[in-house]
Amino acid sequence: MAQTKHRPLGFNVHTEHDVQEMLTVMGLTSVEQLFADVPAKIRLNRELELPHALSEWELMRDVRTMSQMNSNSQTHSSFLGSGAYEHYVPAVVEAIVARGEFLTAYTPYQPEMSQGLLQALFEFQVLTGRLLGLECVNCSVYDGATALAESCWMMCCATGKRRIVVPLALWSDYSDVLLTYLLPRSITIERVAQDPETGLTDAAAVQALLIKGDVAGLVLQSPNAFGVIEDVAALVGLCQAHQVLLSVSVNPLLCGWLEPPGRLGADIVVCEGQPLGLPLNAGGPYIGIIACAKPLERYLPGRLVGRVHDLNGQLGYALVKEDREQHVARDKATSHICSNQALNAIRVVVYLATLGEVNFMQIAQVNAAKARDLQQRLLLLPGIKALRSGVFFNEFSIELPVDAALFCQRMQAQGIFAGVAVAQSLAGHPRGLLVAVTETKSSEDIDDYIRHAAQCLKAQLI
Repeated sequence: MAQTKHRPLGFNVHTEHDVQEMLTVMGLTSVEQLFADVPAKIRLNRELELPHALSEWELMRDVRTMSQMNSNSQTHSSFLGSGAYEHYVPAVVEAIVARGEFLTAYTPYQPEMSQGLLQALFEFQVLTGRLLGLECVNCSVYDGATALAESCWMMCCATGKRRIVVPLALWSDYSDVLLTYLLPRSITIERVAQDPETGLTDAAAVQALLIKGDVAGLVLQSPNAFGVIEDVAALVGLCQAHQVLLSVSVNPLLCGWLEPPGRLGADIVVCEGQPLGLPLNAGGPYIGIIACAKPLERYLPGRLVGRVHDLNGQLGYALVKEDREQHVARDKATSHICSNQALNAIRVVVYLATLGEVNFMQIAQVNAAKARDLQQRLLLLPGIKALRSGVFFNEFSIELPVDAALFCQRMQAQGIFAGVAVAQSLAGHPRGLLVAVTETKSSEDIDDYIRHAAQCLKAQLI
């Protein structure tokens, strides 16, 4: 449509009649009068210097061309981890969650209209509860970091205390969320160091803080920022001796390889559900899962779905707990995060149901075995050694003889995402690298990593 002085660039929806009708209602004679309050000296008074508009097919062509400039897990062999992992998602997961009944479903406030969604969410609670080792599971929160922050608030509410002990070897993005979430609530975060040899949380340092008697809870992340699996059982005993609650953030796939933290005595277990059927998705949306012991259920944020009977005795499903500010007074709400990740919860339950217990455990074992293989072969390369000696699962930390960031840059040029640099504040130097391996990595992928790593190290050391 031709441009006019009354039709600024970008007016491609409203007709001249639409514009004139609007102006008449407003008592104006031109579009320019809408901007009369904008000082003349800051007006541009000309058309923007933009290229001509593209047709739809031209735009799609250009976008596809630009997308090919990106580096991602489809163009590179990815060994990235630190909370987000490249796992295979069976096609059936996408097929089911893409059904209109799930894809367009809204919050199931009316149970008589939402039995399918409610049953799926109930099954999500049951399966993830079994996985994490605790009976009470919420219908999800935003992500793993949010789940951990919510668990800290739960511990404070349950104990009436306002101090939380947190290891230094917590993923940096989780630490940022904890600070954002807890400091405005006047909660003190005490940091505790890791053992410099093993990478485990220093039990003696923890005890020195717990003995003061004003700590609400201890936070653990397993595996931690070094990739080391924490000794949950030992710290459970320490917490119980001082009447302190314990919240463990765990890689859910680890629960297919080792006893889940809930069965070891942790009071709260949280996780990022991305490894359970969610693609990397450039950072989200993901899903945070919180499981807790029965005495802490009243402090659990979000919603709970229960199996109920109606007045006629018919079995069905309904929301049985929803202590959010939408439903109760703000000062009585367990959380002010209104949304959950229901569609991703469906992904998780479909993924778990599709695999079954045996296949899930086998995938966990494959992850552990492949990570062990790559780590042992890397340690044979000149100058590389283990950054910490603790037991690891599907990711491990090494100390390079060169700067980790430069090593990763050179590996990326060879088509490999080599890993995530360990923070210098943790490693003590800039040469720490966290490497993750999943079931998606073949023997050829691992061979390529070793070959290119040897070449990159040799080039950097010359």
